[in-house]
Amino acid sequence: MKTREVREKTEAHIGARVRAIRQQKRLTLEQVVQKSGLDKSYLSRLERDLAAPSVATLVRVCEALGVRPGELFDPPQTRLVRAEQAPLVNFGGVGLSERLLSQGLSGELMVLRSRIDPGGHGGEELYTLDADVSFVTVLRGRLEMIVEDAHYFLEEGDSITLSSRIPHNWRNPGDEEADVLWVTSPFL
Repeated sequence: MKTREVREKTEAHIGARVRAIRQQKRLTLEQVVQKSGLDKSYLSRLERDLAAPSVATLVRVCEALGVRPGELFDPPQTRLVRAEQAPLVNFGGVGLSERLLSQGLSGELMVLRSRIDPGGHGGEELYTLDADVSFVTVLRGRLEMIVEDAHYFLEEGDSITLSSRIPHNWRNPGDEEADVLWVTSPFL
């Protein structure tokens, strides 16, 4: 399994929350390793916010802990999120930066804004999410969505809705950065 090192600690502190939940449930690191199938050193780095999990890895950790991925984020009642203050997150992929915009929605949905470099992509393989539906809209640039065997080419203003459980992936086929809004329900 490939892991992605984080250059700085993640602002969302997902790892610290994973550790707190694990300790609250009185699980050892080894027990979570056995349930998730992940490498112990990787899980230790994740808990110290030194590694950012892919969506698939985050789902595996949460299944081992018996929680939904959305429970790793604080759910305030109402919250204004300024563009520059939205936490940087990393759900996997190459050549992008992502910000979590949907703080305070109590697990209803997750909204991410991604800036994707030309050639940036979601990884080498199709993936699924432990969520019901995903909505994607291109704010600027171009995006190719691969859903099973179908390829959809989205331009600025185009949107696509799909079952999150269907194998899919994405990439920026353009020469310019793409600005993309992702809405997933329920919150991972």
